[in-house]
Amino acid sequence: MTTPFELALRAEQLGRIGRIPDAERAAREAVALEPQDPRLLGTLSSTLLLAKRYDEGLAAAEAACASGPELERSHRLRALHLSMLGRHAEAVQAGYASVSIAPEEPAAAHGYAKVLQRAGRAVDAVQVARRVVELDPDSAAAHLLLADCASDLKDKAHRELARAEYEATLRIDPENAAAKHDLALLDARSRRPAQALAGLIQAGRLDPTMPEVMRTVVVVLWQLSWRLRMWLFVATLFTLGASLSSATGARVSAGIVLLLTAGLVWWTVRDLPRQTWPVVSRAVRTDRPLTLTYAALALCLLLYLGALASGFGVMVTGVWIVLIALGWLALGVRAFRR
Repeated sequence: MTTPFELALRAEQLGRIGRIPDAERAAREAVALEPQDPRLLGTLSSTLLLAKRYDEGLAAAEAACASGPELERSHRLRALHLSMLGRHAEAVQAGYASVSIAPEEPAAAHGYAKVLQRAGRAVDAVQVARRVVELDPDSAAAHLLLADCASDLKDKAHRELARAEYEATLRIDPENAAAKHDLALLDARSRRPAQALAGLIQAGRLDPTMPEVMRTVVVVLWQLSWRLRMWLFVATLFTLGASLSSATGARVSAGIVLLLTAGLVWWTVRDLPRQTWPVVSRAVRTDRPLTLTYAALALCLLLYLGALASGFGVMVTGVWIVLIALGWLALGVRAFRR
């Protein structure tokens, strides 16, 4: 006959490989055999946390705390469930109880840092996450946690700390898709769109199921469109000024703008992997305002080609009209999506 603790071990193993329904079934069988055992209740609570069934998981964690208040894991699981339910004050108290019981346990500090982060206490979360790294310096998860907590703080020192910790995570675990994605997101926030796109492609290759990748690609493409809009706005001033003298001036200025635009685009995309283009194409197609934005930017370049061919520099005044319309579109999209 299978013992309750063998069933619990099986539940933990199944949970680690993502077989959540089978893990829950084994955990419930274990609890049915020993309904008051806090370790078995903890296994059930942990499985329900993976299943994102926080109310049921909280009930199991509270039963575990009642049966074995001396066990750190019971309080940690209670804190995590409370945090996911938005009960942050109670979650922080439970997390503090966990680290008070086991101050040298990395898992306890890890859970407490996550609870503090979700509660909006970013500075405290960074301090506790530093402690996690001290306790378990060879853990990729510990470095990733500190990076995530530091990235919530917008000052330069914490951005640098976040970058260093994401890079430390990837040195320990080069195939960590979450770290690749989050480092790319940090690049996007730091106005490094080419680096961000390259990192996102790598993250998508490591974990094709990660939904955040495509959303972040869209964010980066909006950044790139903003840069191109600003450049064309300034370039149009130059072209209109040059076109006042003659048709030749209009042609020369339009040609210079087109050459510089091509150079800027090449400089941005020169180091991107080949797999970037299908992803970029899909992102542009699936985000309708972004589709309209890039179609309008293509129209701006066509107007420049028209000025180059005809020498009629006034044509580029249409670029301003398009850019003003795109500015209003971008403001509307930002307001709506916020």
